[in-house]
Amino acid sequence: MEMAKGLPTAEHYATLEELIDINQHHLNVMGVGHPSLDALCRVTLTRGLHSKLTGAGGGGCGITLLRPDTDSSVVQNTIQDLKDSGYECWETSIGVSGIQLHSPKSVKEEVMNVFNSY
Repeated sequence: MEMAKGLPTAEHYATLEELIDINQHHLNVMGVGHPSLDALCRVTLTRGLHSKLTGAGGGGCGITLLRPDTDSSVVQNTIQDLKDSGYECWETSIGVSGIQLHSPKSVKEEVMNVFNSY
């Protein structure tokens, strides 16, 4: 899928949703899934949202893709459904600055050696 200049299209989001579902299935097959993540995916899917685990697995954290045109009531109702099921929810953005190194002196020498070897 070639990304056109500008904002992602509905087709891009549909592809991302499909990939999220496929990858969540693959992660379960690999054995890093968890029943709590499966439950999270079921809750969000009832609202038409697609989720998968993040990190190393084991039920710690999941991510749900929100299309820009997702109605705020869907988001709020999904958050409430998740909270009612015992989950905590945080909102974040992608495509923004991530980890930043402010001073190389704050990084251990052996870590800098690894970075510099690439």
